[in-house]
Amino acid sequence: MAEDEETVVGLSPPPRKTDVLFGSGEDWQAEACVNYGISEVAYQSGFRRAAFHLAEHVCETGRGQDFLVYPIVYLYRHHIELALKSIIGLASSLLEQELTGKDLKALGGHNLADLWRVARPRLDPVCELAGNAALPPADLEGIDAYITQLHEHDPDGQRFRYAKVKSKQPGVSSRSSLPPELTNINIRDLAIALEKLADYLDAVETWFDHLADQQAEMRSEQAGGAW
Repeated sequence: MAEDEETVVGLSPPPRKTDVLFGSGEDWQAEACVNYGISEVAYQSGFRRAAFHLAEHVCETGRGQDFLVYPIVYLYRHHIELALKSIIGLASSLLEQELTGKDLKALGGHNLADLWRVARPRLDPVCELAGNAALPPADLEGIDAYITQLHEHDPDGQRFRYAKVKSKQPGVSSRSSLPPELTNINIRDLAIALEKLADYLDAVETWFDHLADQQAEMRSEQAGGAW
């Protein structure tokens, strides 16, 4: 843009048809690589990292909390959703269990309570398959409590994404996404808690993924020995 060209609004120049949104640029430090083979991991980790950095900004500066709370909750929640879906897929494969129609419906949705109901019964059988002790009941009860609270305030993954949701009441087109009694969220406490949940689920997922690799390697060796 020419130096003497005036902008209409704001401090930034207006959009131009020659602007490139997706592609390489001159600033290599800002260059992100996509579609390089680990996209599922990058998506899942990216949402968590973004949530953490936003929460860290709020806690360090004491600013922006009334605006950033929405993407923070949304990003953490989406990370947890993706982690649960991954755990379900890995556990079902390890146990050679076919997913039911109800299970597949849960996997195709955003309901954390439904996803946890599908994932939870598969955890101990995988531990048994691996020759390990079952996960501590107190751990599972803690996850139960976290998922219940997340589901209570955001049953469909949309409540921190949109300010309004469609109303089920006749004659009312939309209503506030969040319940009126929810007036305060401490971002520090929220982030500490959801980092704990994310750590636990990520550890379970990493272990299951390792078991899946071992299982695949064992089957490959057995297949090779059959010749």
